[in-house]
Amino acid sequence: MIFVSIVGDSISTYEGYNPPEYAVYYDKEMQQVNGLNSVYDTWWAKVNQRMHAYLCVNNSYSGSKVTGNGFPAASSIERISRLKTASSSPDYILVYIGVNDFGNGVKIRQDRVTNPGNNNLLYFEDAYEYMISQIQEQYTDAKIICGTLLRSKVKRHEDWIFPESYAGVRFEDYNDAIRRITKQKNILLADIAKQNIRYETLDGTHPTAEGHKTIAHAWIKCLMEREGVQGQNYETIQR
Repeated sequence: MIFVSIVGDSISTYEGYNPPEYAVYYDKEMQQVNGLNSVYDTWWAKVNQRMHAYLCVNNSYSGSKVTGNGFPAASSIERISRLKTASSSPDYILVYIGVNDFGNGVKIRQDRVTNPGNNNLLYFEDAYEYMISQIQEQYTDAKIICGTLLRSKVKRHEDWIFPESYAGVRFEDYNDAIRRITKQKNILLADIAKQNIRYETLDGTHPTAEGHKTIAHAWIKCLMEREGVQGQNYETIQR
């Protein structure tokens, strides 16, 4: 059997499928509002279906960033240590997080001239690099796949414009940082942002069922290209 763990934020939460004390966006009410009829409407469940894989741990926490000093930051030891269970460890770890760093105007990296080689977990690139290093150290047999971040759109609001920068930091700067780190750490990159697609939301951030389908398709396309993932016919995922 193939086991997959997820590192994510609110986009990847689903009530009953995250550690019990974690903050969840997709509770029963938000599932209904966004048209999710079951967990199989989430992007990660669709990807697992395509891989013929089972969920190990969905380590997604609503509102969390990569950056931060301690829990619930994705770079915290508390988060990283909980990607396995007492009975199973992940074969794959899918990392899809960073939207809240952008929404909070987190700077990409510190001044390496004044702070050479000194990781600062309040900077996105430093925190992401530290997170990946710790995952590699603790889960030596797992394949780590990091996804770049997709832009969104708002349902029935064609005039809504995606904010390309916030607090002086460009959205694409976060994706560039993810690309650099995956290359540096020699891990797989699911560069879904390169597909130039946008996922549907009601609020500009959280995908509807249709939005989850878009994210899933983007991941599956990358996995098929990079990993040669086998499984059920792709058309079944589109329904």
